[in-house]
Amino acid sequence: MAALAAAAAVLTLAACDIGDITEVAEAPWGTEAPASWQAVAAAPVPLTVTAYVTGEVFAGDGVLINEDVAGVPEGAGTEQWVPSVAYLVQHPSGTNVLFDTGVRAGECSYDILLVLNFPCRNQPGQDVVTQLARDGIDKLDYVVATHFHGDHSSGIGPLLARYDPVVIAAADEIAALKSPLRETQGYRYDQFSADMRIEAADAGWLPMPHVARAADLLGDGSIWLLPTPGHTPGHLSALLNGSDGPLLLTFDAAHLKATYHHTAPGGLGADLDRAAQSIERLKALEADLPGVRVLYGHEPAQWPQDAIRVSLAPRAD
Repeated sequence: MAALAAAAAVLTLAACDIGDITEVAEAPWGTEAPASWQAVAAAPVPLTVTAYVTGEVFAGDGVLINEDVAGVPEGAGTEQWVPSVAYLVQHPSGTNVLFDTGVRAGECSYDILLVLNFPCRNQPGQDVVTQLARDGIDKLDYVVATHFHGDHSSGIGPLLARYDPVVIAAADEIAALKSPLRETQGYRYDQFSADMRIEAADAGWLPMPHVARAADLLGDGSIWLLPTPGHTPGHLSALLNGSDGPLLLTFDAAHLKATYHHTAPGGLGADLDRAAQSIERLKALEADLPGVRVLYGHEPAQWPQDAIRVSLAPRAD
Protein backbone atom coordinates (compact mmCIF):
# COMPACT_ATOMS: atom_id res chain seq x y z
CA MET A 1 0.00 0.00 0.00
CA ALA A 2 2.85 2.39 0.81
CA ALA A 3 4.34 1.76 -2.64
CA LEU A 4 1.00 2.46 -4.29
CA ALA A 5 0.61 5.66 -2.29
CA ALA A 6 4.07 6.82 -3.32
CA ALA A 7 3.35 6.02 -6.97
CA ALA A 8 0.09 7.94 -6.81
CA ALA A 9 1.90 10.87 -5.23
CA VAL A 10 4.42 10.90 -8.07
CA LEU A 11 1.70 10.93 -10.71
CA THR A 12 -0.28 13.63 -8.93
CA LEU A 13 2.59 15.94 -8.11
CA ALA A 14 4.26 15.54 -11.49
CA ALA A 15 1.34 17.50 -12.89
CA CYS A 16 1.98 20.40 -10.51
CA ASP A 17 3.95 23.04 -12.32
CA ILE A 18 6.53 25.53 -11.11
CA GLY A 19 7.00 29.15 -12.13
CA ASP A 20 8.54 30.18 -15.43
CA ILE A 21 12.30 29.66 -15.64
CA THR A 22 14.08 32.02 -18.03
CA GLU A 23 17.69 31.12 -18.76
CA VAL A 24 19.97 34.16 -18.99
CA ALA A 25 23.68 34.95 -19.44
CA GLU A 26 24.61 37.83 -17.13
CA ALA A 27 27.39 36.71 -14.78
CA PRO A 28 30.89 38.05 -15.61
CA TRP A 29 32.56 34.64 -15.44
CA GLY A 30 36.34 34.43 -15.43
CA THR A 31 37.72 33.08 -18.70
CA GLU A 32 41.31 32.16 -17.79
CA ALA A 33 42.20 29.41 -15.36
CA PRO A 34 44.82 30.38 -12.75
CA ALA A 35 47.96 28.26 -12.62
CA SER A 36 47.03 26.82 -9.22
CA TRP A 37 44.86 27.30 -6.16
CA GLN A 38 47.88 28.81 -4.44
CA ALA A 39 47.88 31.47 -7.16
CA VAL A 40 44.23 32.16 -6.37
CA ALA A 41 44.93 32.49 -2.64
CA ALA A 42 47.85 34.82 -3.36
CA ALA A 43 45.43 37.41 -4.78
CA PRO A 44 42.65 37.70 -2.17
CA VAL A 45 39.77 40.15 -2.35
CA PRO A 46 38.35 41.98 0.72
CA LEU A 47 35.01 40.22 1.02
CA THR A 48 32.44 40.69 3.76
CA VAL A 49 30.75 37.38 4.58
CA THR A 50 27.72 37.05 6.85
CA ALA A 51 25.96 33.83 7.77
CA TYR A 52 22.24 33.83 8.51
CA VAL A 53 20.82 30.88 10.43
CA THR A 54 17.28 30.84 9.04
CA GLY A 55 15.92 27.97 11.13
CA GLU A 56 16.51 24.33 11.92
CA VAL A 57 15.49 21.09 10.25
CA PHE A 58 15.15 17.69 11.87
CA ALA A 59 17.41 15.13 10.20
CA GLY A 60 16.53 11.50 10.80
CA ASP A 61 18.89 8.64 11.53
CA GLY A 62 21.50 8.19 8.82
CA VAL A 63 20.59 11.32 6.85
CA LEU A 64 23.67 13.34 7.84
CA ILE A 65 26.35 10.63 7.85
CA ASN A 66 26.78 6.95 7.06
CA GLU A 67 27.71 5.16 10.28
CA ASP A 68 28.64 2.01 8.35
CA VAL A 69 31.83 3.67 7.05
CA ALA A 70 34.93 2.54 8.94
CA GLY A 71 35.96 4.93 11.71
CA VAL A 72 32.68 6.81 12.02
CA PRO A 73 31.86 7.10 15.75
CA GLU A 74 28.82 5.20 16.93
CA GLY A 75 25.86 7.53 17.26
CA ALA A 76 27.25 10.14 14.86
CA GLY A 77 24.24 9.67 12.61
CA THR A 78 21.59 9.88 15.30
CA GLU A 79 18.58 12.04 14.48
CA GLN A 80 18.98 15.66 15.51
CA TRP A 81 18.00 19.26 14.83
CA VAL A 82 20.53 21.03 12.60
CA PRO A 83 20.86 24.64 11.36
CA SER A 84 19.78 25.81 7.92
CA VAL A 85 22.19 28.56 6.85
CA ALA A 86 22.37 31.16 4.07
CA TYR A 87 25.52 33.18 3.34
CA LEU A 88 25.71 36.76 2.10
CA VAL A 89 28.94 37.72 0.32
CA GLN A 90 29.46 41.44 -0.22
CA HIS A 91 32.08 42.29 -2.83
CA PRO A 92 33.96 45.63 -2.70
CA SER A 93 32.54 46.48 -6.14
CA GLY A 94 29.07 46.62 -4.57
CA THR A 95 27.98 43.25 -5.96
CA ASN A 96 26.03 41.16 -3.45
CA VAL A 97 25.86 37.38 -3.75
CA LEU A 98 23.70 35.14 -1.57
CA PHE A 99 24.43 31.43 -1.23
CA ASP A 100 21.17 29.57 -0.63
CA THR A 101 18.08 31.08 0.97
CA GLY A 102 17.59 28.74 3.90
CA VAL A 103 14.08 27.87 5.02
CA ARG A 104 11.04 30.02 4.39
CA ALA A 105 9.28 32.12 7.01
CA GLY A 106 6.46 30.58 9.02
CA GLU A 107 5.66 26.90 8.57
CA CYS A 108 8.76 25.51 6.90
CA SER A 109 8.43 21.74 7.23
CA TYR A 110 8.48 19.83 3.96
CA ASP A 111 8.26 16.31 2.64
CA ILE A 112 9.36 14.14 -0.25
CA LEU A 113 6.52 12.38 -2.06
CA LEU A 114 4.34 12.76 1.03
CA VAL A 115 6.33 9.88 2.54
CA LEU A 116 9.56 11.31 3.98
CA ASN A 117 8.82 14.22 6.29
CA PHE A 118 11.38 16.81 7.39
CA PRO A 119 10.13 18.87 10.34
CA CYS A 120 11.40 22.43 10.48
CA ARG A 121 11.29 25.19 13.06
CA ASN A 122 12.18 28.88 13.07
CA GLN A 123 11.41 32.13 14.84
CA PRO A 124 9.63 35.22 13.48
CA GLY A 125 12.17 37.43 11.74
CA GLN A 126 14.67 34.63 11.23
CA ASP A 127 14.03 34.16 7.49
CA VAL A 128 16.72 35.49 5.17
CA VAL A 129 14.60 38.24 3.57
CA THR A 130 13.85 39.78 6.97
CA GLN A 131 17.46 39.46 8.08
CA LEU A 132 18.79 41.04 4.89
CA ALA A 133 16.37 43.95 5.26
CA ARG A 134 17.41 44.36 8.89
CA ASP A 135 21.02 44.64 7.72
CA GLY A 136 20.06 47.30 5.19
CA ILE A 137 20.66 45.15 2.11
CA ASP A 138 18.62 46.77 -0.65
CA LYS A 139 20.23 45.04 -3.65
CA LEU A 140 20.98 41.40 -4.38
CA ASP A 141 22.63 40.56 -7.69
CA TYR A 142 22.95 36.78 -7.58
CA VAL A 143 21.58 33.89 -5.56
CA VAL A 144 23.71 30.77 -5.87
CA ALA A 145 21.44 27.77 -5.35
CA THR A 146 23.79 25.04 -4.20
CA HIS A 147 20.84 22.70 -4.69
CA PHE A 148 17.06 22.91 -4.52
CA HIS A 149 16.15 20.96 -1.39
CA GLY A 150 13.71 22.70 0.93
CA ASP A 151 16.17 23.38 3.73
CA HIS A 152 18.37 25.33 1.32
CA SER A 153 15.92 26.89 -1.12
CA SER A 154 12.41 27.12 0.30
CA GLY A 155 12.93 30.81 1.03
CA ILE A 156 13.53 31.62 -2.63
CA GLY A 157 10.02 32.89 -3.50
CA PRO A 158 9.96 35.93 -1.17
CA LEU A 159 13.60 36.64 -2.04
CA LEU A 160 12.84 36.76 -5.77
CA ALA A 161 9.85 39.00 -5.12
CA ARG A 162 11.92 41.52 -3.15
CA TYR A 163 15.24 41.55 -5.03
CA ASP A 164 14.77 39.88 -8.45
CA PRO A 165 18.31 38.44 -8.52
CA VAL A 166 19.72 36.06 -11.11
CA VAL A 167 19.74 32.52 -9.73
CA ILE A 168 22.95 30.58 -10.38
CA ALA A 169 22.84 26.77 -10.32
CA ALA A 170 24.55 23.87 -12.06
CA ALA A 171 22.95 22.74 -15.31
CA ASP A 172 22.20 19.28 -13.91
CA GLU A 173 20.42 20.87 -10.96
CA ILE A 174 18.36 23.09 -13.25
CA ALA A 175 17.41 20.04 -15.31
CA ALA A 176 16.35 18.17 -12.16
CA LEU A 177 14.21 21.12 -11.06
CA LYS A 178 12.52 21.26 -14.47
CA SER A 179 11.86 17.52 -14.55
CA PRO A 180 8.21 16.46 -14.09
CA LEU A 181 9.57 13.96 -11.55
CA ARG A 182 11.25 16.69 -9.50
CA GLU A 183 9.44 15.52 -6.39
CA THR A 184 11.43 12.28 -6.40
CA GLN A 185 14.59 14.37 -5.94
CA GLY A 186 13.07 16.32 -3.07
CA TYR A 187 12.25 19.48 -5.04
CA ARG A 188 8.85 20.66 -3.81
CA TYR A 189 6.95 22.35 -6.64
CA ASP A 190 5.14 24.73 -4.25
CA GLN A 191 8.46 26.24 -3.15
CA PHE A 192 9.24 27.28 -6.73
CA SER A 193 6.01 28.93 -7.85
CA ALA A 194 7.74 32.27 -8.49
CA ASP A 195 9.22 33.05 -11.89
CA MET A 196 13.01 33.16 -11.93
CA ARG A 197 15.88 34.20 -14.14
CA ILE A 198 18.49 31.47 -13.95
CA GLU A 199 22.01 30.95 -15.27
CA ALA A 200 23.96 27.70 -15.40
CA ALA A 201 27.27 27.72 -13.55
CA ASP A 202 28.55 25.45 -16.31
CA ALA A 203 29.01 28.57 -18.45
CA GLY A 204 32.00 29.45 -16.28
CA TRP A 205 33.74 26.09 -15.86
CA LEU A 206 37.53 26.32 -15.97
CA PRO A 207 39.96 23.41 -15.52
CA MET A 208 41.29 23.54 -11.95
CA PRO A 209 43.30 21.11 -9.80
CA HIS A 210 41.64 18.61 -7.45
CA VAL A 211 38.04 19.50 -8.31
CA ALA A 212 38.50 19.01 -12.08
CA ARG A 213 36.73 22.27 -12.86
CA ALA A 214 35.49 25.39 -11.11
CA ALA A 215 33.78 28.66 -12.01
CA ASP A 216 35.09 32.14 -11.13
CA LEU A 217 31.72 33.85 -10.67
CA LEU A 218 32.81 37.50 -10.75
CA GLY A 219 35.93 37.06 -12.87
CA ASP A 220 38.39 38.31 -10.25
CA GLY A 221 39.15 35.13 -8.29
CA SER A 222 37.03 36.12 -5.29
CA ILE A 223 34.10 33.67 -5.48
CA TRP A 224 34.56 30.17 -6.85
CA LEU A 225 31.81 27.64 -7.50
CA LEU A 226 32.87 24.01 -7.20
CA PRO A 227 30.91 21.08 -8.70
CA THR A 228 30.27 18.48 -5.98
CA PRO A 229 27.57 16.17 -7.38
CA GLY A 230 26.23 13.24 -5.42
CA HIS A 231 23.92 14.64 -2.78
CA THR A 232 21.95 15.95 -5.74
CA PRO A 233 22.79 15.72 -9.46
CA GLY A 234 24.13 19.27 -9.67
CA HIS A 235 25.20 20.12 -6.13
CA LEU A 236 27.65 23.03 -5.74
CA SER A 237 30.17 23.92 -3.03
CA ALA A 238 32.10 27.20 -2.88
CA LEU A 239 35.48 28.74 -2.14
CA LEU A 240 35.50 32.37 -0.97
CA ASN A 241 38.91 33.97 -1.46
CA GLY A 242 38.79 36.71 1.17
CA SER A 243 41.55 38.91 2.56
CA ASP A 244 41.71 37.13 5.92
CA GLY A 245 42.00 33.68 4.40
CA PRO A 246 39.92 31.43 2.15
CA LEU A 247 36.62 29.93 3.26
CA LEU A 248 35.56 26.54 1.90
CA LEU A 249 31.80 26.04 2.12
CA THR A 250 30.90 22.40 1.56
CA PHE A 251 27.13 22.83 1.84
CA ASP A 252 25.56 19.36 1.62
CA ALA A 253 28.55 17.72 0.00
CA ALA A 254 29.39 17.14 3.69
CA HIS A 255 26.64 17.74 6.22
CA LEU A 256 28.87 17.39 9.29
CA LYS A 257 32.56 17.63 10.14
CA ALA A 258 32.57 13.87 10.70
CA THR A 259 30.90 13.31 7.31
CA TYR A 260 33.80 15.17 5.73
CA HIS A 261 36.59 13.70 7.85
CA HIS A 262 35.48 10.09 7.31
CA THR A 263 34.18 10.54 3.72
CA ALA A 264 30.83 9.17 4.85
CA PRO A 265 27.99 10.90 2.96
CA GLY A 266 24.52 10.37 4.40
CA GLY A 267 21.90 8.03 3.09
CA LEU A 268 19.62 10.33 1.07
CA GLY A 269 22.07 11.31 -1.66
CA ALA A 270 21.15 10.85 -5.31
CA ASP A 271 24.47 9.02 -5.91
CA LEU A 272 26.51 8.12 -2.82
CA ASP A 273 29.57 7.03 -4.81
CA ARG A 274 29.75 10.42 -6.52
CA ALA A 275 29.08 12.09 -3.17
CA ALA A 276 32.11 10.33 -1.67
CA GLN A 277 34.24 11.35 -4.66
CA SER A 278 33.16 14.96 -4.19
CA ILE A 279 34.23 14.92 -0.54
CA GLU A 280 37.64 13.52 -1.49
CA ARG A 281 38.08 16.30 -4.05
CA LEU A 282 37.25 18.96 -1.47
CA LYS A 283 39.72 17.42 0.96
CA ALA A 284 42.44 17.52 -1.69
CA LEU A 285 41.65 21.19 -2.31
CA GLU A 286 41.78 21.91 1.42
CA ALA A 287 45.21 20.25 1.67
CA ASP A 288 46.44 22.54 -1.10
CA LEU A 289 45.34 25.71 0.75
CA PRO A 290 47.00 25.98 4.18
CA GLY A 291 44.88 28.03 6.57
CA VAL A 292 41.59 27.50 4.76
CA ARG A 293 38.53 27.44 7.02
CA VAL A 294 35.99 24.73 6.23
CA LEU A 295 32.29 25.22 7.01
CA TYR A 296 30.03 22.19 6.67
CA GLY A 297 26.44 22.00 5.52
CA HIS A 298 24.68 21.45 8.84
CA GLU A 299 27.31 21.18 11.58
CA PRO A 300 25.68 22.43 14.82
CA ALA A 301 29.04 22.81 16.58
CA GLN A 302 30.09 25.55 14.14
CA TRP A 303 27.35 27.96 15.19
CA PRO A 304 26.89 29.72 18.55
CA GLN A 305 23.75 28.55 20.31
CA ASP A 306 20.70 30.68 19.46
CA ALA A 307 22.71 32.85 17.04
CA ILE A 308 20.86 33.80 13.86
CA ARG A 309 23.49 36.13 12.38
CA VAL A 310 27.24 35.42 12.39
CA SER A 311 29.95 37.60 10.84
CA LEU A 312 32.54 35.36 9.17
CA ALA A 313 34.69 37.92 7.35
CA PRO A 314 36.39 40.14 8.05
CA ARG A 315 37.27 38.36 11.27
CA ALA A 316 37.05 40.32 14.50
CA ASP A 317 40.40 38.93 15.65
